[in-house]
Amino acid sequence: MNRRDFTKTISTGVAGSTLLGATSSFSASTARTEPIRISKIDGRYWLINGDDHPFFAHGITHSGNQSANLDFAAFSRACKEIGFNSYGYGCPPELRSDMPFVESWSHLVKSAYYRGKNNVTFVDIFDPAEQAKLEAGVKFTCFRSRADRANIIGHCWTDLGSWPLKNPSNTNWVEFIRNLPADSPGQKAYQDFLSEWKGGDVTSRDQAFLRLIAREYFRIVGEATRKYDPGRLIFGDRFGFNTFDNDVVKEMLPYVDAIAVQPPFQGGFPKQKLDEIHEFTGKPIILCDFAVRFKDGDKDIRSWKPATDSVDAGKQYAEYIRAALETNYIIGVFWCNPVDTPKGFNNPGVKQGFFGEGMSPRPGLADAVKEVNAYRAKITPKVGSQ
Repeated sequence: MNRRDFTKTISTGVAGSTLLGATSSFSASTARTEPIRISKIDGRYWLINGDDHPFFAHGITHSGNQSANLDFAAFSRACKEIGFNSYGYGCPPELRSDMPFVESWSHLVKSAYYRGKNNVTFVDIFDPAEQAKLEAGVKFTCFRSRADRANIIGHCWTDLGSWPLKNPSNTNWVEFIRNLPADSPGQKAYQDFLSEWKGGDVTSRDQAFLRLIAREYFRIVGEATRKYDPGRLIFGDRFGFNTFDNDVVKEMLPYVDAIAVQPPFQGGFPKQKLDEIHEFTGKPIILCDFAVRFKDGDKDIRSWKPATDSVDAGKQYAEYIRAALETNYIIGVFWCNPVDTPKGFNNPGVKQGFFGEGMSPRPGLADAVKEVNAYRAKITPKVGSQ
């Protein structure tokens, strides 16, 4: 099925769940011209679509995962039956006209620690040639969804980057720059920095230079995103609790509208940590990748204390979403992965999905999420405000 046929299928064959409230505002056929924005209503941040309808984004990431081999029309129907109203990052072209989605990339700087200790790479961010490549990559990402720009919730960049000096990849950007050839732009920038450094221990010295690296990186990708997709929301790099570095994030803040966080899959809503991030940044938060994993037969589900079964997982996840809705700053949450897939990057185990085989609902999980989506729709304001 080509994209035109698929779009026709989802716009004429799928009515959209009544759990979504004003479903016409999310229809593929709705002609929206204004970008999705963020607004505060009665003290709480909400996403506002081009028709001035507030919404809390809730859906599934990685729907473009090739190993999932999804039937996109069936996936669209299954998501709407549950009451999801958007797609997270990793949304394929076939679904971008269907519901709002998060645009993203994570390959332009391959610093995500999950790539493995020997596969994490950085770029000489002070090299004009590398800067031009990075800008071109951002431009391509912005342009590839130009036909569906009204559905872009916001832009995300590198996820779980190895930002802290000490991180799971056992390397960092400062070390990379320090080991560049003497005639490289990065090495020259580092030597200029050292000539101005006024003492302090090695760690504080490296931390100061890390901040300069972050300043240059965020300037390039931030200005490029604004240039090539003006008016769209920007969420910036996606941070885990273990990659959130205050000095790095400070350099990102001028270029982003909200903070993208990937909390660990450890059950229980981490309100204290999220409160700290919101207070530190002063910006709303989107939980761009989260799930409650659960035991499932003899599948190799590798997770911190997985739930007993899908019923237990559904209960925990629904409580998590309700807790997110009770904050005044979380604007969306996305479940990690649509169906079971390999974990990727040669990692053992199964990356568990929300749906079972053939897009079948997981017992207990589906009902719990359908109920919490109905609650979400009920408490969502009807009209946005400037």
